[in-house]
Amino acid sequence: MRVTVLTAGVVATAFAALSSQSIPQDTGATGVWQKINKLRTTASVLHGTAHPDDEHGGVLARLSRGDGARVILLTLTRGESGDNAIGPQLFDSLALIRTDELLTADKYYGVDEQYFSTMIDYGFSKRLDETTEKWGLENAFRDVVRVIRMTRPWIVLSRFQGNARDGHGNHSAAGLLSQQASEAAGDPNRFPEQIKEGLRPWSPLKVYIGGVRADENWTVRIDSGEYNPVLGDTYANIANFGLSFQRSQNGGRYAPTSGPNYWYYTRTASRVTAPEKERSIFDGIDTTYAGLFKTLGRTAPAGIDSTLAGIDAAVARAISTFKFSDPSSAAPALTEGLRLTRDVIARSENEPDVTHVLRIKERQFEEAINAAHGLELSAIAEPNAKASLDAGGRGGGRGTVPTMTAPIPGQTFGVNVRLINRGPVPIEPKSVLLITAPGLSPTTVTSQLSSPGEQQSGTFFFAVTVADDAPLSTKPYFSRSAFTENRYTLSDPSMFGRTFNQPPLVALAKYTVNGVDVEVTEVVKRRETNLPYGYVTREVRTVPRLALTVSPMTAVVPMSSPKRTVDVDVTVMHNASAPTSGQLALTLPAGWTSSPSEHAFTFQRAGERSTYRFTIAAKNIDTQLHDVVAVATAGGKQYREGYELIEPRDLEARYLYRPSIAKVRGVGVQVVPNLKVGYVMGIGDLVPIGLQQLGATVTLLNERDLATADLSAYDAIMTGTRAYAVREDLKTYNKRLLDYVKAGGNMIVLYNTFEMVPNEFAPFPGELLASAEEVSEEDSPVTILAPTEQSFNWPNKITVKDFDDWVEQRGSKFWTTWDKAYTPMISTFDKGQPPQSGGWLTATYGKGHWTYFAYALHRQLPYGVPGAFRITANLLALGKTPK
Repeated sequence: MRVTVLTAGVVATAFAALSSQSIPQDTGATGVWQKINKLRTTASVLHGTAHPDDEHGGVLARLSRGDGARVILLTLTRGESGDNAIGPQLFDSLALIRTDELLTADKYYGVDEQYFSTMIDYGFSKRLDETTEKWGLENAFRDVVRVIRMTRPWIVLSRFQGNARDGHGNHSAAGLLSQQASEAAGDPNRFPEQIKEGLRPWSPLKVYIGGVRADENWTVRIDSGEYNPVLGDTYANIANFGLSFQRSQNGGRYAPTSGPNYWYYTRTASRVTAPEKERSIFDGIDTTYAGLFKTLGRTAPAGIDSTLAGIDAAVARAISTFKFSDPSSAAPALTEGLRLTRDVIARSENEPDVTHVLRIKERQFEEAINAAHGLELSAIAEPNAKASLDAGGRGGGRGTVPTMTAPIPGQTFGVNVRLINRGPVPIEPKSVLLITAPGLSPTTVTSQLSSPGEQQSGTFFFAVTVADDAPLSTKPYFSRSAFTENRYTLSDPSMFGRTFNQPPLVALAKYTVNGVDVEVTEVVKRRETNLPYGYVTREVRTVPRLALTVSPMTAVVPMSSPKRTVDVDVTVMHNASAPTSGQLALTLPAGWTSSPSEHAFTFQRAGERSTYRFTIAAKNIDTQLHDVVAVATAGGKQYREGYELIEPRDLEARYLYRPSIAKVRGVGVQVVPNLKVGYVMGIGDLVPIGLQQLGATVTLLNERDLATADLSAYDAIMTGTRAYAVREDLKTYNKRLLDYVKAGGNMIVLYNTFEMVPNEFAPFPGELLASAEEVSEEDSPVTILAPTEQSFNWPNKITVKDFDDWVEQRGSKFWTTWDKAYTPMISTFDKGQPPQSGGWLTATYGKGHWTYFAYALHRQLPYGVPGAFRITANLLALGKTPK
């Protein structure tokens, strides 16, 4: 057996069939059956949505796992501006989480291909015209047309309709674009630059819209509640379990259902003849291999019809001969189907639409054959190539489990590739390839192959060197320079639409069975210790030797303060296994100084990190944003960026890179000195840092504090975003908080969802519905309703100008009704919405003050919005005596 190394460009199709950790429905005999089922049809469906979790998951599972169709999901955005139920990450870091959560859900749905546009979720939007203004309709249109031309689906199944019923401007845009782009994609005069790049026009055979009710004029209904005995559950339940992995949105909730679960769709365009009422979205389409040329409107070459019919027959034999006790029984028919598919591909080189379909089927045949033989390919990286070589390429000795941190430029590490044939049918191994991205240089070291028979296996070892100038493969190919931008910039346009950068290391094994060549691929991974849960595996991706992160990213300096200082913390992460020494300093605006001027650092091992504090004196600060840049110097190199490591449970580790810059500005805000604030963290936010910048001493209150602490020690107690949704202890000890207010305390409840029941947790009655109003337009007009209230007059005079330059949204989850004991403070509204005054309510309760404040401080304070700081300072001052 040959052991070969290749660069990524040599085997261009290898990345198309990357394997990943399988879910139960796709393993063992059930998994083999699912893969054979995908070979029964040539049909394909693209489902268009706006955000992660919009998708009709049960329908996708029915189409993919039941009907065997190739299912493509196009999600316009990555959910950047949603809330996060599992942590403090927002905006671009939340986008990485939600992308991986959707990929996990996709496995359960049976999605074959996931794509994204360059559009960004800028927040809840009630109007289509706001979406088209912010995205630029032509930009979004161009992206959707490109995806349709790339994937060439037979059917487009839009989740939305493109009108007000969709309930969100982004949703309406997704519905509109799915329909209009389906028509435009077939016109070579629309976006001709795509045609020049090599894409070809494509017109789907049918287009449908969703969101249709049972009593309306629907064309087809799809029952996701159908039970599949092979899978052991309904398509809806399998999909809902996958949806529960979108934890940042739903907290992991899963509620199984039973009985029919119908989804209704209306056909809006068709190039085939189909009945007015359809039994299936595939009505009127010949989805057999024998009908492929006719379905695509092409003339079949002479003699090819019988070969195509032979593929249909081979799949039928694979189905009839398959045994759950011996999945390899279907392998001979599958290899025959693969041989015939390749024969048609070779004879149809002038018919790219046909070969596009058959290349996909070729890969599916290989996946089914690999599964039927119980073939396993593993590829695990090890930190020390020489040690592994000395151990004969066995990974450092029997009984050991080598772990490895992410590699850095200049490092050499080992890769152990193991191919195991767990089935009863011998195979003939041919070669093992290590496919690498630019900057990675592999060397073949050892290979060992056992004799054919049970557990036939081969072990192969490579040494891989990372060049000093190798690109950082942990850096996403999509980014934006400011979170106010509504489209991503792509560092590699060839990656358009993909979820993440391609893995830089992939193992590919080639073998022969029944006289047919077959391939199997696996992404090279590394092990990390995750005690007490054992180990986790991560894709091998490169990181820098040193990474710098600055906190806070945006800081404010109260201009009323005589000191005019701000503390900036710089965390240095060390990723090298060899020692590193250097200096850390700040590049400051003219006239500013820092204490100390620099810090020396020394690290001994990978994974070490230290945080260094600088106190910046900004005597001449003004209200403009000023850059403070952290720079680490080591080994003659300078490091000016870092990353946020994002690794939620069950997801791949992701890295969000940012320049090591803090934005600092002065704010004209007066503050009550020496305030002590207790903060009840909710789903996670950065509000406490903003409070500290106002000079407050902030204590994060845990369950014991809520239960037993002397709450009177706090000048104010604030509950964070959605705290009542995720903190049962807050509900349990809420009466202690109300008693604190009654005795003269100051409690501020930030934006909460319906779990905050006013009749139970507020001092006076009110109503906060699950469908509560929100004002999404950050520049919505504001009217002050109670100008004489202290909150508007001391220590800062608050005017409507303090609501200028807000970001992403005004506020969310306003009360619908409230007792007359509450005073509504301001009113605001989106275009076309009645004025809303339930977002800021305050009441005197006993000797103290209780405030509900649903305006988005968790968005404003981390980005240094001046008015938000002035309003916050006044909220904290309630109960104090104006001077």
